[in-house]
Amino acid sequence: MSQGGKRLVGQDESKIHTSLDIYPHSENQGENVPAWVLRFYAYFQEAVHERREEKYRIRRVNIYFYLEDDSVHVSEPKTVNSGIPQGTLIRRHRIPKPNSKIDQHYIVSDFNIGHSVTFYSRTFMIVGCDEFTREFLSTHELLGRMKATRPSIPNFSLKKFLENDRRVLRFYCVWDDTNSVFGDLRHMVVHYFLSDDTIEIRESIPANSGRESNALFLRRCKLPKRPHMKKVNADSGVENSNDYFTERDFMIGGVLHLYGRPFVICDCDEFTKSFYRENYGVSEFDPVKIDLYDEDAGVLPFFDAHTAALRAENSNGSTAEPNVTLIGNEPSHKKDFKKLILYDGVKLRYLACLKSNKQVDRDRKFVITYHLADDTISVFEPCSRNSGIIGGKFLEQRRIKKPVTSKFYESSDFSIGADLIFYNHHFVVIGADDYAIKFMDVNPELFPAHKAKLT
Repeated sequence: MSQGGKRLVGQDESKIHTSLDIYPHSENQGENVPAWVLRFYAYFQEAVHERREEKYRIRRVNIYFYLEDDSVHVSEPKTVNSGIPQGTLIRRHRIPKPNSKIDQHYIVSDFNIGHSVTFYSRTFMIVGCDEFTREFLSTHELLGRMKATRPSIPNFSLKKFLENDRRVLRFYCVWDDTNSVFGDLRHMVVHYFLSDDTIEIRESIPANSGRESNALFLRRCKLPKRPHMKKVNADSGVENSNDYFTERDFMIGGVLHLYGRPFVICDCDEFTKSFYRENYGVSEFDPVKIDLYDEDAGVLPFFDAHTAALRAENSNGSTAEPNVTLIGNEPSHKKDFKKLILYDGVKLRYLACLKSNKQVDRDRKFVITYHLADDTISVFEPCSRNSGIIGGKFLEQRRIKKPVTSKFYESSDFSIGADLIFYNHHFVVIGADDYAIKFMDVNPELFPAHKAKLT
């Protein structure tokens, strides 16, 4: 049908739906439908092929629906210096629905908050409307309950680059390398670039030290807090900004573990002090005195309490004093390569529940996956309808210490009915899959608790 409600040639008027079917009317249909205009706020994603950093851009539009003849008009509000031709995107006319065999066009019931409409292969997501449109939809019971929101526009760090270009924080650090062959106490200068959160490390090489004259220790790059090896065929996900060092991680007296090397921050320059004084309110910048370093003891008095608290785990699971130098790392786990080869890929899944005083927690079910090759554990919570709890990954795969001792959980701790405490969460194993039960039956020496229950 054309504008004004007239039937076109070849159209079956009885099959074409219009807004008159929804709006109350009498026999004189054209006179009873007011010339009202409904305005909806929407957006669409436009692919960007010109920039490597920008995959898409969000463009906000207004969709105007004319109730008298079901015509639609789409316009984009103009933005100063946007560089994009804006204004009217689709002129006013009736827009046919895609894949409609009877040439059905869009009517008022097709527009609602949270719904999407496709105009000529371009999908618009409706996220809101004005007050008049909201009252109209509520009166005719067309307003949806969902409250849609626009997606956040990707934040490109151009503004941060322009504001902080050539602003560099300088820290004076010390790395104790005396435990290695021909190692000594090495002085480092860490440069933190505020424009892009990258870090460069240079070494202060004294004269006649016997070292190479190249002072660059680490090229300028983003420094991860927990470096890990990526799999070759792994999907490239979005990296979290919290995984890298920022200016909030630097403070005098603090320790930075850079690729397994402990760097003690001893001092900083005047610009760095003024930066932290203005932005973070830090007023004390007492330097760490390296002159107190005892080469025989291999430790700074400043870190005596910290190094004394660390313990290293040996192959028998006992604890011993760590061989620390300037600052201790977390105790490293000695991997059993024979066990890795024998049980590579062996995953035992157990069904568990929470032992809690709250009824809502007692009804929750978890799948505990035990990786036999490296004694790592991961916990997953299946989604349960109408429970009010978001399921999904509960605990990342890792080795977990027992709450009382310093030992880690191993295969002997797993059996049906076992109590497992992961970070103050008390789990009770209530079942296992067929593979786990058969594996425990075949390997009783690895699962003595399961063997005892069978006997």
